[in-house]
Amino acid sequence: HNSTLYFVAKVTRTLFILDLNDMTYTSERTGSSWVGQGAFNSQPDQIIESDLDKRKYIYFTEDGGNAPGVHVRDREGNYYTMVRGVPGGRYSGDETVGIAF
Repeated sequence: HNSTLYFVAKVTRTLFILDLNDMTYTSERTGSSWVGQGAFNSQPDQIIESDLDKRKYIYFTEDGGNAPGVHVRDREGNYYTMVRGVPGGRYSGDETVGIAF
């Protein structure tokens, strides 16, 4: 999107951001700059970018962990929890497999 490619490495929990115009990239650990409650302690699974608003969030689903959920990253690199399972509840060790808008 806009000459930018996003992808994640599940094992290292790393988000890669490639600038296809400049032929450069940056990387960061998913959930590295957290705002509010929640955690992104397990493996990132799917990435969905939304053009629904001007904030340009990137949405992540989470594979495994104590409270898997859907998390978002804003343009500034801040992460937020959108929804998640109750820690240690019935979805512990499960995964979120998708989100649709």
